[in-house]
Amino acid sequence: MSSNPTDIDARPTGTDVGPAEIAARLTQGPLKLAIATHRNPDGDAIGTMLGLSRALRAAGHDVVMHHPDLHPIPDEFAFLVADGELVASGPPHADEQRILIAVDCASEGRLWTDDDPHAGVVEVFNLDHHHDNTRFGDLNLVEPQASSSAEVVVHVLEAAGMPITKDVGEPLYVGLLTDTGRFCYSNTGVEAHRIAGVLLAAGVDPHEAAKHLYEEQPESRLRLLGRAAEKAKTLCDGRLMLAALGPDDFHAAGGDDTEGIVEAMRSVKGVEVAGLARQAGHKGWRVSLRSGDGEPDVSAIAREHGGGGHRSAAGFSTGMPVDELFAWIEARVAGHFAGER
Repeated sequence: MSSNPTDIDARPTGTDVGPAEIAARLTQGPLKLAIATHRNPDGDAIGTMLGLSRALRAAGHDVVMHHPDLHPIPDEFAFLVADGELVASGPPHADEQRILIAVDCASEGRLWTDDDPHAGVVEVFNLDHHHDNTRFGDLNLVEPQASSSAEVVVHVLEAAGMPITKDVGEPLYVGLLTDTGRFCYSNTGVEAHRIAGVLLAAGVDPHEAAKHLYEEQPESRLRLLGRAAEKAKTLCDGRLMLAALGPDDFHAAGGDDTEGIVEAMRSVKGVEVAGLARQAGHKGWRVSLRSGDGEPDVSAIAREHGGGGHRSAAGFSTGMPVDELFAWIEARVAGHFAGER
């Protein structure tokens, strides 16, 4: 059997499939595979890329990891990367004729800046859980009901009969833990807990994972949280909280790591929606939005500026002045609240 099928033109592109269909393809082989995820990756993106790559490599496939960012692994997830484990910047080389597996990526626009994800690869598999996924793959396994893309990947590995070992399970557990907000978000269901049990049975130490993620915070992050709290505005009768952080704040705090700040804002009593704008050089603002239970759907707000995400966690970039930006967000959120009446 050839390593990469050549008859893909015989099948319509953009086909929605289940875990069994992806598993059937991944049990052919050996295959030449490239695994990639979205720019500015979170724990689920990094976790699924690493976990799936390790499982497929152990199954005998030729696997490389690629990423749109020059420095793809955020510091808080560096503990997951094994010695010698490399992530190449940019898309796979055309002469390698690989199948591209995109994980946790809601749209092709979050992969390569200028290149079509189909360019230079044999086929694209799209594995994701975002409800607004654009189905850009040749095969699309999208499970909006899943808590995380880590959950989706476990479904594929189970369907394929591929072992979930400790080294595979550790990054997948980080994906599950972070995308469920430590199993507190509304996307946490029975299946998320079952998957957690599978990963713990594989040898994952939940205390160690939590320690790396939540007990090794840089001091600058705490100082930035204080500045965000001091500058925050409450709007919509206290149901919306917005804050902006810029170079002066980063200099005073000694760093620009804003991880977790918007979630802390959303946790304030009475606040149903929070937004944090972070100045990104001369390019404007990177905005993170959170809602308590997916109402309003902040991904719909983010999509208006080319962003996206989950119903309760989303983001976008904009060149709007911050006062105009805050007025725009307030109008969108106030419109939702008015519709409740």
